[in-house]
Amino acid sequence: MFSRCVLFSWIKFHFSLSPKKEKYPKFLTRYCQAAGFCLWILLKYRKFWLPAYGYFLPNIQTTEAITLHRFCAEKVKQFCKSKGGLFIKLGQYAGSLQNVLPREYLQELSTLEDQAENVPVQDLLQVLQSDLGSFCILLTNISEKPIGSASIAQVHLARILTSSTVVAVKVQKPNTLVHFTQDLRFLEMVLSVYQFLKGGYEPAIWKIFAEFCREIQEEMNFMTEMANNRRLAQCFQGNIHIHVPDIFPNLCSRRILTMEFIDGMKIDDCLSLDKETRFRISRTLHEAFARMMFQRRFLHMDPHPGNIILQWPQDERQFRIVLIDTGKCYSIDLAFTRNLANFLIAIALRDTQRLARFVNTTGDDCGMLLASLFLGRKMAQHWLLVDESEIDNRQHKYSLEDYIHLLTSIHPQWLTVLRPLLVIRGISRKLGYPKDVSTIYAPFATQLLFKAWSKTLLTYSRENYSVRNNVS
Repeated sequence: MFSRCVLFSWIKFHFSLSPKKEKYPKFLTRYCQAAGFCLWILLKYRKFWLPAYGYFLPNIQTTEAITLHRFCAEKVKQFCKSKGGLFIKLGQYAGSLQNVLPREYLQELSTLEDQAENVPVQDLLQVLQSDLGSFCILLTNISEKPIGSASIAQVHLARILTSSTVVAVKVQKPNTLVHFTQDLRFLEMVLSVYQFLKGGYEPAIWKIFAEFCREIQEEMNFMTEMANNRRLAQCFQGNIHIHVPDIFPNLCSRRILTMEFIDGMKIDDCLSLDKETRFRISRTLHEAFARMMFQRRFLHMDPHPGNIILQWPQDERQFRIVLIDTGKCYSIDLAFTRNLANFLIAIALRDTQRLARFVNTTGDDCGMLLASLFLGRKMAQHWLLVDESEIDNRQHKYSLEDYIHLLTSIHPQWLTVLRPLLVIRGISRKLGYPKDVSTIYAPFATQLLFKAWSKTLLTYSRENYSVRNNVS
């Protein structure tokens, strides 16, 4: 079976390569190293294969397991940084899975947000001259050391010649498109192996993969990020607590983005603040994303801690949250927004019957699993999934098969929208925010449903009034 699997994967991967990409033979070594590293990690956990079969890995919290988690998490982070490209993206995404990976992995992989391998500034200057042409002379005093480096681009400080304004210049790394194209082909091969082992075609997995490829392509086009930035800025226009950096359009291209430099602290660095301030920051952040979803239906899809900066322009009580890196945003259709509003209201009201109606629309117990993902297992157990009389006698745990069933059963749009919400919930948990976050989203969801109900009632009244006039 294993030899057939390897042969099938090699044939699919070999014939999916275009002749244009065959002049890059080193990527085969890169992927062999990745496969060998994954096998090495699996062998490290060989003592826990049987205990981990029924439950998620975070539930294994023995002393030996915690030590192994810490060791392997550091190795995974080092491997992702050394390989770059899509491996950093996957590491960033894994670092946001609060209910899936152990705490040691979350702590290590969260540092991949802006600590990728740096590219020499001379290589980036060639990109600036190629894309901006004569406008390149407007950028002076470009810093040698980047202030941030991610998988796709890195950011340098500079000054505008005419006004001496300090700006942040985001420049795409050379050959990024080639590297990501090759990495996506490798990921396609891995999914083909998984599909072969499962013994059947699963269209939901390939829909998620296609959506992921679309997001990567949009993120590598900085003109899309500029358009998203303007749309988010309109969403929070006049809001003193939420800010989106200004863009300089004349100094932007598909691979270059010049924006207002924001000097502040990362949201992870505010743990030393007093409890009241941390709670206000958490609530303001959740309200900002509720406003995006239910008022503008336009969602920031990459709100990891490296993309959220805190400022205190006047005093410590008047903080300002700055949202940067708007390359990944998502427009939500109205029908799905209403469905999401009903789901969040059902959680906030602990209305299990209403949630059951939602379950009937998605099939099986996917609604319960989604509620557990959104609330966190402990809070879901206490408030929604288990009666208070059964809390001491029962622990609600989900197996790996349950979550795989969730990924392959629900519409991909649910995962797309809930993913940034899970990241925000993880940030608020780090800040110590103890309350049920669904109560923050419920008023915005109720307002959306009330507007929809009022519009329907008004339309019905007008039609009924018109019919009566015609009859008379």
